[in-house]
Amino acid sequence: MTNRVSLYIAAGADINAIRNLAKREQTASRNVKSDWVRTEVQAAWRNILVHLQSLRVIPEKGLILFASSDGIESIEPPVPNRSNIYRCGSDFFREPLDAMAGEAAGPKTGMVLIDTSEATVAWFRGDTVVPLWHEYSGIMGKHQAGGQSSARFQRGHEEQRKEWWRKVADIANQSFISQGINNLIIAGPGFIKADVLKDQALDYRLKVVAMVDAEYVDDVAGPREALERLK
Repeated sequence: MTNRVSLYIAAGADINAIRNLAKREQTASRNVKSDWVRTEVQAAWRNILVHLQSLRVIPEKGLILFASSDGIESIEPPVPNRSNIYRCGSDFFREPLDAMAGEAAGPKTGMVLIDTSEATVAWFRGDTVVPLWHEYSGIMGKHQAGGQSSARFQRGHEEQRKEWWRKVADIANQSFISQGINNLIIAGPGFIKADVLKDQALDYRLKVVAMVDAEYVDDVAGPREALERLK
């Protein structure tokens, strides 16, 4: 049922204008057909109006109000709120608040963990790591297959390695650019980390800020080891 009201008030907003908005919405809610919903929504706006009447000005960074007939939650955002938004729904509209919390926590950094057998793409912020993708490569082992010349085997093995790191780089490009991530680290054993850079497979907008020697590249132990060695 639509019985919860979320009101985001922008930094610098005129409190009288916000009070007038709340009064208009409370009046408009009289037209709701359902008796129960109408009663609930009007009570929520009434709680908002009572809270606004207790304020002289809007706080410096703005204000967020989550109201229902049961009461009201008042939150000062962690960063300046830039727009006035209000929503009525069956639950509170928390997405903008979550986005502001993420902005206050600082930028995300990308993480590519890679060796010839598997790879992980993730992002981290502080000690929080969010894996985005993990896959095994399926690359043939280093030992020569029967019936193949050494040179032919080496060419095939090297081509598989190149296809693999380019695939991982493509996943990283798509994942990081879409989330606005600019900086990343590359971690793993051996020389494949350097091969990714030499091949220029990563998008030019991504900046590699660290190369980390690490044993694990899975999506569980790998990120933890990489962050520990990065410190």
